[in-house]
Amino acid sequence: MSLSPNRQLQVRIAGTLALVVGVNVVVLSILVWSGLHVVSASGWSLPTEVGFPLTVGAVLLGGVGLVALQGRYGSRKAVGRLSLNEFDRSGPRNVTGRVRRLATQADVPTPSVAVADRAEPGCLTVGTQRSPTIVVTTGLLKQLDDDELDAALAHEVAHIANRDLPVATAVAATVALGDQLFERERLLRRVLGNMVMIGLFTGIGIFILAIPILVLGLAYLVVSLVARGLLGVNAIALGLFSRTREYAADRGASQLTGDPSAVAGALETLEDERPKRDARLHASATLGIVPRPLLVEEDDDDEEHWVERYLPAVSIEGPEDPSGLNRGLVWLYARLVSPVIAEVRRMLRWRPSTHPATETRIDQLRALEQD
Repeated sequence: MSLSPNRQLQVRIAGTLALVVGVNVVVLSILVWSGLHVVSASGWSLPTEVGFPLTVGAVLLGGVGLVALQGRYGSRKAVGRLSLNEFDRSGPRNVTGRVRRLATQADVPTPSVAVADRAEPGCLTVGTQRSPTIVVTTGLLKQLDDDELDAALAHEVAHIANRDLPVATAVAATVALGDQLFERERLLRRVLGNMVMIGLFTGIGIFILAIPILVLGLAYLVVSLVARGLLGVNAIALGLFSRTREYAADRGASQLTGDPSAVAGALETLEDERPKRDARLHASATLGIVPRPLLVEEDDDDEEHWVERYLPAVSIEGPEDPSGLNRGLVWLYARLVSPVIAEVRRMLRWRPSTHPATETRIDQLRALEQD
C-alpha cells in the first residue's frame, strides 16, 4: 500500500511556500535598496534599463534560493544542539526496523533514525524530502506501547509521503530566527529596565543615563518590531497549512497501521505528558507530532548569558518609603506605567498554535475508527 499526497495539503503548501518566498524577497529588497543607495552615493550606478531588471531578477532568485537553503538546512536549528545517536540496524525497540517497514508500505525513501537522550516523549522528522531523518526521544520509547510507537512513527512517515517536509522545515527556520530575536528582546529589556530603575532611584542618574537609555530603547524597539513582524508571518504560515498537515498525517498513519485507535492513543499519551503551558513558539515544536519543544536544558553545558548573570530581574515595586523627587517618580511608575507595561507584556506573550488541538485530532481519529 502506498500513500498518495493529500491534494488539499499540497495547495496549502504552495500558498505557504509563496508566503515564505515573499518574506525573503522583501528582506532582500530592503537590503539591496540600502546597498544601491550607498553605492549611488559614490557616484556609480547601472543604467536604468539594465539595472532594474537585473536587480529584480537577482532579488527573486535570491528569495527562492534562501527558501531552498532553509528547506535543506533549517531543521538543524530544531535539533542542532541535541546529542543524537543514529542507528543503522535495529536500534532500541527495533525502531529502525519499524520505520523501514512503514516506509516500504508507504512507498517513500526509508528515513534514517536518530534517538535523542531526552526524558520528555517526542518525535519529529528533519532533513530533506530525499534524505529524511526521524528523531525520537528515549522518553517516547519508554512511554508508548508497541502499537502506539508504530502509530507515532507512521505519523512521521506520512509527513514524508505528503511531501510537506521542505516547507515545514523552511517555516521552522523562520520560527528559530524568531526565537533568537525574542531572546535578544528579553535581554535588551532586562538591561534597559535596570538602567531605568537605577536612574529613577538615584535621581540625578536619570539625566546621566538619558542617552544610553534612548539608544537601548531604540534598539529594543527595532528588535521587537522585527520579531513581531516575523511572528505575524509565522502565524499566517502556520495557519495556512499546519492543521491540514497534521490531520493528513494522522489519517496517513491510520492507513499505514490500520488502527486509528493506536494513533489516537499515542496522541493521548503524548498530550498527557506535554507541559500544559508553553509560551515559546519553538522550531522543534513546529516539526513535532505534538507541540512539544525539545529544548536543551540549562545543565547541558549551556553558558548563562552575562546579562542574566550580572543583572537582576527588574522589580517594579521600588523602595517602600522613597523621598523627594524619587517618591513622585516611583509612585508614577508603580501606579500608572507599570500596569500598562504588564498588560502589554501579557498581549505580547501570544504565540500562534503550531498544531490543531490534540483533542480535536483524537475526536477525528475516533470517528474514523467508527467509520
